[in-house]
Amino acid sequence: MQQAVEYCGLHILNGKCLCPFHHDTRPSMKIYPNGKGYYCFSCGAGGDQIKFVAGYYGIGNYEAAKQLAAAFQVPIQEPTTYRDKREADKRNRLKRELRDFVSYARKWLVVYRGLLCEAIRERSGHFYEALGNITYVEYLIDCLDQCPKELYADKKAVSEIGKVERRVIDWYS
Repeated sequence: MQQAVEYCGLHILNGKCLCPFHHDTRPSMKIYPNGKGYYCFSCGAGGDQIKFVAGYYGIGNYEAAKQLAAAFQVPIQEPTTYRDKREADKRNRLKRELRDFVSYARKWLVVYRGLLCEAIRERSGHFYEALGNITYVEYLIDCLDQCPKELYADKKAVSEIGKVERRVIDWYS
């Protein structure tokens, strides 16, 4: 409380100062310690730091709180609407789904590489198919990993990875 009063340019002596809310010649405003507020015994004005600054500058409580926060470098969080919260939740859910999908696709890529190693030994038709597709699948996974906003827009990449997954399952069976 004392810092807010001094911020407004008033001088406090022994916990009292001149009241700025009426013409005062003697200190009649008590400034309570530990931020508990103020009270003027002449005019009855009282409240907390925000109310004091709001009354002193003739502004609203919200503006006073922002002014004090700026003056004392205290970060304030702007109020969020239900829509903003819902959109943030949706973005977080999509990021989580993307992370899970990329992890899933990378696991299949490891399986695909293992099968490729087997195919190298056997020189089957699957070997040449795998050889042609592995860099493409890696590219698709990297695209999905690095372009999260386009995950659901790029249905082709998702379906291509799905085709490779089904082909690996057929090949492995």
